[in-house]
Amino acid sequence: MRYGFMALLLLAGLADLAQAQNVFRWTDHEGRVHYGHAVPPEYRSRGFERLAPDGRVLESVAPEMTPEERAEERRRRALQAELQAEQDTQAARDRLLLAAYRSEQDIVDTRDSRLDALIQQRRALETSHRHAVQRFEDLVARAATLARQSQAVPNTLETSIGETQAEVRRLRAALSDMDERMAEVEERFEQDLERYRTLTRRSD
Repeated sequence: MRYGFMALLLLAGLADLAQAQNVFRWTDHEGRVHYGHAVPPEYRSRGFERLAPDGRVLESVAPEMTPEERAEERRRRALQAELQAEQDTQAARDRLLLAAYRSEQDIVDTRDSRLDALIQQRRALETSHRHAVQRFEDLVARAATLARQSQAVPNTLETSIGETQAEVRRLRAALSDMDERMAEVEERFEQDLERYRTLTRRSD
């Protein structure tokens, strides 16, 4: 019994010591700083600190955020994640760029090769467009001749005029698309060339 009683006293003493070491510091709604062994519930949301006997901060609990602050924090984290994703994407592109080309001249040669191929395609489109325009003009002239002679224009001729006109429009749109593709290729390779120069300067 004596040893059991002593053990209870020892445990009680340790509990009191632990409680004495749990000193908290908090601020009330008027900005006054308080110290105690427990933070009142009405002030816990304002944040508090747990202090060691020598005054060191053992734990710091931040104040609870308002709905506006939480929304702003979510926005900040989303922007940070987006920025990190952009950086990761750029890093991957840089690795591919350095792996694909051995020199600036290699980039220039590849660009010129791509443009030459597109130029050949555009010339073929130009030829087709020119022939389609000529065919359309011939069909229209034939219809006009019939009209001047007070003859009915056959349905087949009218159909051919409509189909040829549609083909002229399609080829004209294809030429416009080709011009955009060529401009995009030039712009992309110019960007690759500038980025390659930047990356290789860093490694020198």
